[in-house]
Amino acid sequence: MGLFDFLGFNKLPTGVTNSTLVITDAATYARADLFITALQTKFHNVAIALVDHSHPAPALPHFTLPGDISTAAQRIAKAQPQRVIMLGLGEQYLPLALATSSPRYWINAQDAGIAQAGCKLISTSSAGIKIDGALALGDPLADLTSLPQITPDTEICLRFKEQHESERWLGYFAATGEDEEDTAYALFSRAIRHKMGMMLLAPRDPARCEPVYRESIRYRLQTIRHARFSTSFVPLKTRVYYIEQAEPIASLYGCVDFVVVGATLNQNAKNAPDIITPILHNRPVIVGTAHRENPLLAAAIAAGVVWTGDDNEQIFNHIKTIIDTPQQGQQRAQLAQAWLQLQVGAMNRVLDHIQ
Repeated sequence: MGLFDFLGFNKLPTGVTNSTLVITDAATYARADLFITALQTKFHNVAIALVDHSHPAPALPHFTLPGDISTAAQRIAKAQPQRVIMLGLGEQYLPLALATSSPRYWINAQDAGIAQAGCKLISTSSAGIKIDGALALGDPLADLTSLPQITPDTEICLRFKEQHESERWLGYFAATGEDEEDTAYALFSRAIRHKMGMMLLAPRDPARCEPVYRESIRYRLQTIRHARFSTSFVPLKTRVYYIEQAEPIASLYGCVDFVVVGATLNQNAKNAPDIITPILHNRPVIVGTAHRENPLLAAAIAAGVVWTGDDNEQIFNHIKTIIDTPQQGQQRAQLAQAWLQLQVGAMNRVLDHIQ
């Protein structure tokens, strides 16, 4: 016994020894509440080992591993877990999985080297991730049990005939929330200086639509309001197509070249971001920094199936990339659609494989 063990400095917290030990990082833990609750319901002895610090700390028995990987592996071995669940970590943490002979499960694996871990299960969140012996079971943290039926409305898209024939791009800032429209106009203004196109703008809350429209007049952009549309086609000179009713929001996803998801541009937005509908419509999806705690959004970002902007400059660059190389946007949209279908029921599939 070493001196630190003798003095009690290396003593593990109550409830960690002989546990179902989930080893993860703070960011993954923050979105894993439902999955960890399901594990606790199944095994009644879950503990958490974090490779970095989490605030707030987990309510379940937990400890933070030292930064030195060899010392961290010794702590895992000392815990003598009944089973080890590696959750969302990279192959650099392989020594932690190999520190015990207990059954090992690696969930949301991404790196090929994880195949060396000798796991009873290696699961990935996407069929596009290739690891020897891995099963594409979906992300159990995505919290998705079903998907809505989508019926494309081809008739409504005919009104944008002139834009399509003139190869003008259509960008949809869909279901925007509080304090997001100014960002939408700023991004659109930069984008049309790069290449001419048209913005579709739809505030999520109908009660905000009139005030937002009045505010938008200062931008002096030719605008057609959906509720007052009276011609066969939207004129080519139109810069903004403004939707002030909730019902048409979903119908218009299929008409556009890309979607910037509302409630991701500003944390003040009160609505939840909807990435499901544009993905099902096979549209490239761009998201900002807000509401990334949303389980499905966080899972999509982790899987890399949406275009993620950490600031307005990155969002603009994504818009520009999709405008210039639409095939890139379409490829990512197809990956996102396949990924989304896989997420339905992912938690139960993964839990069924953990024994």
